[in-house]
Amino acid sequence: MTNLPKWASRTAALSILFVLLGALYLFVVGPLVEAYRTTDEAIEQTGDQLARYENISKNYPSLKAQLEKLTRRQAASGVYLAGDTDALAAAALQEDVSATIERNGGKLRSIQILPVTNDGEFKRVSVRVQLTATLGAFTQILYTLEAGKPVTFVDNLDVKNRRARRTAKDQDQDPELVIRFDLFGYLRPEVS
Repeated sequence: MTNLPKWASRTAALSILFVLLGALYLFVVGPLVEAYRTTDEAIEQTGDQLARYENISKNYPSLKAQLEKLTRRQAASGVYLAGDTDALAAAALQEDVSATIERNGGKLRSIQILPVTNDGEFKRVSVRVQLTATLGAFTQILYTLEAGKPVTFVDNLDVKNRRARRTAKDQDQDPELVIRFDLFGYLRPEVS
C-alpha cells in the first residue's frame, strides 16, 4: 500500500472509516435505539392500561350497584325456574306441569325427573311427562306450558291416537291422545 498514490490511500482510509462507522451503527447504536423505542412504547401502553384500571376502579361502586340491581331484577322476572337447588327446581317444575295438566282437562299418567345437564353457564332441569288428553285440551296444556313463566321448552314430543279405529259416533268427538314429551327450563346462573 505504500506504492499507492496519496489520494487512493486517503480514499481507502475513508472507506474503512465509513465501513467501521456503519458497522458501529448497525451493531451497537441501531439496536440501542430500537431498545429505547420498544421501552418507550411499553411505557406508553402500561400508562394507558393504568389509566383504564384507574377509571374502572373509580366506577367500581356504581358498576357493582348496577350489577346487583340487574341481578335482583333478573331473579324477579320469573324467567328462570324457582328453587335454589337442582332438586327443588325439578320438584317445582314437576308440580307446575301436574297442575297445568289437571287444570286444562288432561290426565297425568306419569312424570319423571331427568338428570340435570349443563348447557353453557346454565343448568338445564328436565322432566319427562306422559299424559292423556283430547286434542283441544292438549293444545291448551302445551300453550300454557310454553307461553307462561318460568320459561320452559317442549322437546321429544310424541303424540298417538288412543284408539286406532274411530266409529261414526266418535267422528264428532275430539280424539283422546296419548302424549309423551320432555319439558325443560333453566336455573338462574350463579353470579360471582
